[in-house]
Amino acid sequence: MLNVKVDRKEILKAIQIVENSVTENKIREVLSGIYIEARENRIILKGTDLELSINTEISGEINSEGKIVIKHKLIEEFLKQIADEKIELIEEQGKLTIRTDSTNTEFSLYDAENYPTQSRFEMGVEYTFEKSKLLANIENVKISASSDPENLAVNCIRLEIEDNKLKLVSSDTYRLTYIEEELEENQKNKEGLSVSIPLKTIEGLIKIMKLIDEETISFKSDGTRVFFKFSNVEILTRVIELQFPDYKSILKSAQHDKKILLNTKDFLSVLKRTLIFVRDNKDAKNGGIFSFENNKLILTGINENAKIKEELATIQEGENLKISLNVKFLVDYISIIGGKVTELRLMNSKSSVVVKDEDNDKSVYFTMPLALRE
Repeated sequence: MLNVKVDRKEILKAIQIVENSVTENKIREVLSGIYIEARENRIILKGTDLELSINTEISGEINSEGKIVIKHKLIEEFLKQIADEKIELIEEQGKLTIRTDSTNTEFSLYDAENYPTQSRFEMGVEYTFEKSKLLANIENVKISASSDPENLAVNCIRLEIEDNKLKLVSSDTYRLTYIEEELEENQKNKEGLSVSIPLKTIEGLIKIMKLIDEETISFKSDGTRVFFKFSNVEILTRVIELQFPDYKSILKSAQHDKKILLNTKDFLSVLKRTLIFVRDNKDAKNGGIFSFENNKLILTGINENAKIKEELATIQEGENLKISLNVKFLVDYISIIGGKVTELRLMNSKSSVVVKDEDNDKSVYFTMPLALRE
């Protein structure tokens, strides 16, 4: 019967890491909880939805080995509210007692015997990335991923390693974000790979990377699964095997004969104000009318009750153009641009628009226009 003494903050952090792989499951209720096992001087926490699994370990004093599956949401809230540095977890008659200096609190458990075993991951070429750089790139690229789990082929981030570059891509078919980064010298000339990592995994990975202080993360894949590892956290996920959009053709075939340069800070301010008016537009949700003429942008946004018209100086190459674009899509990307100047490349009112930081060729964003309504 499990009996351990642990640091409250440490086990709370471990729960917050592992819970990123847990989803409520009314058919197999045990999958709705977090597995905790104390054995051989190790306290292991696991979570899984059978597609994504996350494991971690914490230190502690093991008085009796055992395994339990906790209903973690209530326990997590409880641990946030108490101030004790050390707590005891004691399994008694199918219940979990959390004992502190001031309270004994009892929680019900799932049956640990029904918790699925997890296979080890050994295959695949291993890469090591700088955590902060990878985190920034993943956060920036995921803005274009489809949030709809039903749209499985694009409910993901595409990760490719080729030509000694890490390439990250996302698309919801209305827009596309592409980021590439040169590999560190000690990571070059290894076997390449191409995998689509589910958005749920990506979002959990982002949260975990922010919780962990380590500076590097290792990564490998056998083509059907992806394995991320820190020193004491392991993340194993299935990949999405549906075909990802042919983004390379999109990058190669894009043609534009107009170039617009805008002050990033001023452009973002104009977009954010316009978004207030167009987000409830029934005819074209989030749609604004962009008129580029004679080194000036005139941006118009309307809804049933109000209208906004903004003007902004530009540097324009090419003929004048009027086009309707999704203002929110522009805000999403321009919010992450680090440079002072935003570059737009356009062709006509029906062709894709390329958005980028003028001084950064590693990141590029495509968005499709909306139907132009006068």
